[in-house]
Amino acid sequence: MKKIILLSAIFLIAILFISCAVSKATLNSYVDPNITNEKILKLAIFPIRNAKFAPSEAQQINRKISMAINQQNSQIEIMSSNEAINKLNENDLASTWAVFLDNYSSSGVPDKNVLYDVGQSLGIDAIIQGEIVNVFQQDGAYGINKGTTRVTVRFSMLSTNSGKLLWEASSDGIKGTPTTLESAPPIIEAVDLAVDKILSNLPLK
Repeated sequence: MKKIILLSAIFLIAILFISCAVSKATLNSYVDPNITNEKILKLAIFPIRNAKFAPSEAQQINRKISMAINQQNSQIEIMSSNEAINKLNENDLASTWAVFLDNYSSSGVPDKNVLYDVGQSLGIDAIIQGEIVNVFQQDGAYGINKGTTRVTVRFSMLSTNSGKLLWEASSDGIKGTPTTLESAPPIIEAVDLAVDKILSNLPLK
């Protein structure tokens, strides 16, 4: 009888372990100590780079960012990513911005002249730029591992007035399946976890 009870307990523990889905996000962030000296009245949200999801999902992320900013500071006027891209194209700055991002990603040093030109052309004080830095997906393998999706998302806020990096935050969003019998979760689910974690660190109060 004791043996049966023991085996039953082990079985129940195994079931609980197998059925536990991972859902978490980490956070690393930087805030310029002089950010309060920046006068941010209008802010543009640029499209996330290297996004591996549908346009509707990208819009969902942008809406989430806009809502988080409004909740922290309703006085800031927000320019949507669609409007920002249209204005970049109207002012022949789309390719300039693409080169800026490539150089900034490799050097970590923002080009103040480009930021100033973009700020003047779009009539904005700051830019929020997101990027999918890394994506890892692994389907579940019976008896070996569960399905897992892990993404690294980074957001940067750049001043078009001072040319400084005002805030930057990165997060690893990790989404796992309940069992070893399922495929890796959709990328957007891990991105959502990372974005939520990052937005909890917004410095616009």
